[in-house]
Amino acid sequence: MKLTAYENIRLDKYISDEFEEIPREKIKKFIKDKKIKVNMKNKKPSYRLELDDEIYIDDEIFDIPAIEAEDMNLNIVYENDNYAIIDKDSNVIVHPAGSIIRGTLVNGLLYKYGYDGLSHIGGDDRPGIVHRLDKDTTGLMVIAKNNESYKYFKSLFEKRLVDKEYLAIVHGNFENKKGRIETFMDRDSKDRRKMAVKPSGRKAISEYEVIKEVAGYSLVKVHIITGRTHQIRVHMTYLNHPLVGDPVYGNVKNKFNLDHQLLHCTYLGFTDQNGEYVNFSARPHQTFLKYQNVLGLGE
Repeated sequence: MKLTAYENIRLDKYISDEFEEIPREKIKKFIKDKKIKVNMKNKKPSYRLELDDEIYIDDEIFDIPAIEAEDMNLNIVYENDNYAIIDKDSNVIVHPAGSIIRGTLVNGLLYKYGYDGLSHIGGDDRPGIVHRLDKDTTGLMVIAKNNESYKYFKSLFEKRLVDKEYLAIVHGNFENKKGRIETFMDRDSKDRRKMAVKPSGRKAISEYEVIKEVAGYSLVKVHIITGRTHQIRVHMTYLNHPLVGDPVYGNVKNKFNLDHQLLHCTYLGFTDQNGEYVNFSARPHQTFLKYQNVLGLGE
């Protein structure tokens, strides 16, 4: 694998930010073991990258142990022979990565369906996974049960033919109660764990509508046209309305002692392999509903 670096960032930090699932101490060991090089030369972890340095990474560092099946409480909203719709819990990573090989959604899917009951062309560590939700974002996901289904849904997502709606609780009140956000998004050059609105990135489109508001807070429905990493969190922050509880993009003092954003995928709709438009919905989870009611944003 080859990466083109940013300027004046430590080599180990750059790799750590790029592959945040791999512990930094392990990255330092990879560098010392000559599995990560700069311009095909060995460097120290503290080496400061220069503009247009090329980083070469031995693919061996991405090898992961066999993924074990684990009995998990999966909320299956619907399923047939081709796919399942699940309602993902908070604090659940979608698939194994780096040193994280237990407790992911994939572990639970392997227990429920077995390896042969899931698609596997998306990667050995991602059986059944067509798309992702952030670790602490709850709600609806499509799981592919076979390779044909995976290819079909992958095409739908790439062509923007899946309707996805989220509910979010955000800081502040909107001057415009509905609107469309169309920007470009890329890695934040100052913190590569974050995404940012930047002209160098890929197009990101979201539509929002305020459902209810009280002084200082709003309940917002967001329809995402594209599916960029952290898209809703970045777009709401871009409008100066960060999500309540967001530990990465919030920049607002959190008086509720929350350690995760209040964001839930509440609706998925698409035309299935039989040519029929189907749709699924799921109410927000307990924590979301708790703060919705505490803030006076409940029904």
